[in-house]
Parts: sequence; C-alpha cells; structure tokens
Amino acid sequence: MTGGNLGRVGPGRGTGSRIVREQRGIGAGIGEWKVAHALTLARARGRGLFAGSAGAHTGAVTGWVDEVLAAEPSARRAPSVLNTQPVVLHRGEDSIGVGWDPARTLEVLDPEHDQLYLSLGAFIEALVLAAGEAGAGVRVRYSVDVGLHRFAVMRPGPVQRSQFGADELRNRVTGVGRFAEPFASVEEVEHLAVRAGLPAGVRVLAWERATGDPLAERAHRWLFGTVKARGELRDWLRPGADDGIELEALGLPAWRARLFLAAQGAFDEGTADLLGGHPRGLGTLAALVDTGAGGDPARMGPLGGALLRLGLQAIRHGLRLQPLPHVTACPDLRETLASLVQRAGLRGRVCCVFRVGTPQLEPPLGRRRPTPVRG
Repeated sequence: MTGGNLGRVGPGRGTGSRIVREQRGIGAGIGEWKVAHALTLARARGRGLFAGSAGAHTGAVTGWVDEVLAAEPSARRAPSVLNTQPVVLHRGEDSIGVGWDPARTLEVLDPEHDQLYLSLGAFIEALVLAAGEAGAGVRVRYSVDVGLHRFAVMRPGPVQRSQFGADELRNRVTGVGRFAEPFASVEEVEHLAVRAGLPAGVRVLAWERATGDPLAERAHRWLFGTVKARGELRDWLRPGADDGIELEALGLPAWRARLFLAAQGAFDEGTADLLGGHPRGLGTLAALVDTGAGGDPARMGPLGGALLRLGLQAIRHGLRLQPLPHVTACPDLRETLASLVQRAGLRGRVCCVFRVGTPQLEPPLGRRRPTPVRG
C-alpha cells in the first residue's frame, strides 16, 4: 500500500486475506449474568406471568416483557459513547419502549446526537440478540421523538438467531491504550465488515496510516486544546465507577494523563500540543458510513447494531475497536471526512470513526450499571 491510497471500502468483494490473530477473552463473567437472568425469570414466574393459554393473552404478553427484560444484563454490555450508558427502558403491558436520559448526552463531543443514537441502536441489537438466544422474539419499530427522548418501541415478534452468541456479548471489551504493531491492514478491516453481516446501507471505509493518522492527530489537538471539549471528556472520566471511562481510555502515557487531570482552564498551545500531538499506537482508523437517506435519526438504530456486530467480529479475530467521537465532533474535520467519503466513490456521511487493533495490554471487562426500567 502506498501513502496515496485514501481508503478502501467494505463490505465488498473479498480480498482473500484471512485474519489469524488470536481470539481472547471469551468465557469470563458469565456467572454473574446467569444469576441475574435466573432471578428475574424466577420472580416473573412467581407472579404467574408466563401463562401461555389462549385465555390468558395479557399474562402471556406480560411474560414476554419480563423475558426480554431478563436479557438486560447482557444487553448492557453494548458499547456507548464514553460509556455514558444513556438507555432508559419503558415497560408497557405488551411493549418495551427505548429512550434516553438527557443528562447522559454530550453537548460538545456529540453535537448532532449521532453517537447517542448509535449507542441506543447498539443496545437494541444486543437486547434482541440475547433475548433471541433465550427464545424470546422481538420486533423493533424506530420512532424518534427528541422532545420525549423516545427512540424505539419493541413488541413480540419472530425469534431472531444471531450469528453471535450472548456469551460473546457479555465478554465484549473496548480497545483502549496503545495498539501493538503490526497494525490491522485495510484488508483485514474489510474482511471484518464482510464477515459481520452488516445491514444494507451501511459501509465501512478504512484508511491507510498516511490518511488516518493525521485525522486522529488533528482531532486530538482539538480535543485537548478546547476548553469545553476537554471539560466534557473530564466529566466522564470516572475511574472505578460503573459508568464513564477509565484513565487508560485516554491513550496517554501516565505522566501526560496526570497533566490532563491537573490542568484547569485554557491550555497554551504548547500544553495542548504536548497532550494531543503525535498520538502513538493508534492502530487503523476506519469509519462507519451511512449511505441511506441522510438526516433521519432512525437510521442510526441499524448503524448502532452494525457497530456492535463489527466489534464482536473483531474480537473473534483478536482485534478490538474503540470509537473516537472527537474525530466526528471536530469542526475542522467535517469537510475532510465528507471529501474522503466522496473520493472513495460513496454517497453518504460518516457517522462514527473508530480505530482497530490489538491492545498491547488486554483491556479489562468494563463496568456497567443496571439499565433503568420505568413503568
């Protein structure tokens, strides 16, 4: 590959290259989910909600609600921007609404709410996956109401069997820290996109380092050099908490991370360059591109599901994904990203930029809080 190659698109024709990286991390943490799942089902059955006779329609539907909600401990493992975990579930007699908590949104790093909607879509994909494995079918209808903080409604439907298992979901980790060389090739990222079975209208555009690294560096400088962006990032830096990110997620050496935590107010150009300049161990940058109708928030649901599927496929090949919301939020990069999509022969827009690679140190299983259920 030469530095002039601006990017390749997947899924598409297979490249013939196969990934032989070692799979890691499947099998830990399953016991906690099984206990929670068993307790939820036991409580539901104790209330007589699983009657299946024709004369007990309401009880049967209510039983479906309980059975789907019993899969929540698995679904909460879905990725969300900065691990904000914005999902709020609304329990109905025969439905489950999916909304969000406005206090868990990002004003600066997600000005168009794309990352919020991707997070909600990833959660829905995870819930459908886990519920389907338990035998509960789910039909999803996206109905976005920004004023009511409503995103979708789920009702009983056919059982959907995913190519991914709930165990893989429960053990999913996000790539943090420096990625080890050699980095994943563009062909490997293309291969992941093909194998993940992404829905129609979703494309993956991967870049060679000559294109991807400058994008990340420009976004890093903006992130650490802009007071509001840096402050929003610091707000969600919550070591040891059940939400937010750990210090390692910044990808900074320890002394730079301490400088980031200690510094207040505006940075001078030298400090911003010290923190954001010349990031190392980035891995390979790629973008999730929406080639469908632009401007429809409901499109983000399937795209969020695609991001989850892509991450699970990557783990099968010993790779990890980490979304980089500051790349799409950086004002200076909007025209550049649009131009890269156009020059790759695509129509659409970049909804998410992420990096792919093998962490030098395997990330721990991230912390999660129970998803709020109202109603």
